[in-house]
Amino acid sequence: MTDKPALIYTTFGSSAEAHQVARTLLDEQLIACANHLAPAVSQYVWEGELCEEREYPVLLKTMKSAAKAAMARVKALHSYDTPAITCWSADDSDADYAKWLAGQIAK
Repeated sequence: MTDKPALIYTTFGSSAEAHQVARTLLDEQLIACANHLAPAVSQYVWEGELCEEREYPVLLKTMKSAAKAAMARVKALHSYDTPAITCWSADDSDADYAKWLAGQIAK
């Protein structure tokens, strides 16, 4: 298999939004799985002001070939002006899992 798994991480302002965006990406076959993590407290500087907010992290599992499209779709659906959307390769994934993952992504 030349295509490899990729992981996309992002956060949302509400659990409902996190679930809705993940469901859309699953329906569109851009991701195979979404792991909703426990609420987190994020600290950051926005427009010169120190902020501290509760956010809802999500780890989205896809393939490298679909990662850019999945990231673009997250950005389009996201309510934040500038959402944190990061992606990294998961080249050392279990072969059986990677095969299942690849089978869930639209070609």
